[in-house]
Amino acid sequence: MTTATTPHYNADSQSQAAEVQSLPPRYSDLGIEGSSSIDDADGFKATSQFYIHANGYTLGQALYGKTLENTYIYRVDTSELAYTSVRTKRKSNSCALVRGSDGPPLIATIYRRGPFRHARMRIYAPGAVKTVDDAINSDWEDEDGDLVKVESKSIFTHTQKFDTPYGTFEWRDGSKRERKDAAADATTLMIMERHDLGNEAVPVARFVRTPEFRTPGTKKDVIGERGAGGRLMLDLTSWRDQKVEIDDVEAFIVASCICMIKRETDRYIEQSQAVVMGV
Repeated sequence: MTTATTPHYNADSQSQAAEVQSLPPRYSDLGIEGSSSIDDADGFKATSQFYIHANGYTLGQALYGKTLENTYIYRVDTSELAYTSVRTKRKSNSCALVRGSDGPPLIATIYRRGPFRHARMRIYAPGAVKTVDDAINSDWEDEDGDLVKVESKSIFTHTQKFDTPYGTFEWRDGSKRERKDAAADATTLMIMERHDLGNEAVPVARFVRTPEFRTPGTKKDVIGERGAGGRLMLDLTSWRDQKVEIDDVEAFIVASCICMIKRETDRYIEQSQAVVMGV
């Protein structure tokens, strides 16, 4: 994955500074084809679409060390760089979401190592923090903004729960039937559902990988997906009559999707190491 230099990144060493060196790629140079969406009979209708650019991990990177990479999120309809998820340390997945390539942090996600130590997210008020380092490294217990705990429903599933100011959500893997119904050639379908509007879950986002949608040059191997990018589709109609800033909801869904991709990457790393150790 290409990495970006932003005014909000303060490298602590020459080695880190050398790794963060190039500007975000232009959308037109990425070789992404198509602008179609995947709707279904359950009422999901994409109101906005994003392409998430992430190369993910090679098997060697999974076995021998992590990479220092930023993740770029483009609007499909305008090709503009909408968001960047910025990382500052090679050995940590903790990151902060900014608008464009160098805006102030909107949301920080902190990943904590160890069993049952779930990720945490903090949604910042405009201007609350000025740098990515501040957003990631500040004292979270005393920080202004909304703290969101990312909760796993089970150690046997990928499902994650998010209780936020915008509603209660779950990201989950789509079933084989749902994936096939979405696209016959889909290798990945993650579904985000809203659970605070009554008895039925309301689908509000989908992350899909197909040959058309996934980051060019990436593929699924026998161990699993490697954290590659793909198409994120949002249906924000359930907030139409609510007093929330739609842009804030959009940013949170983007950040939570990246959280899911990073969890997928962690699972790939763990499974790769288990396979090699078992050989």
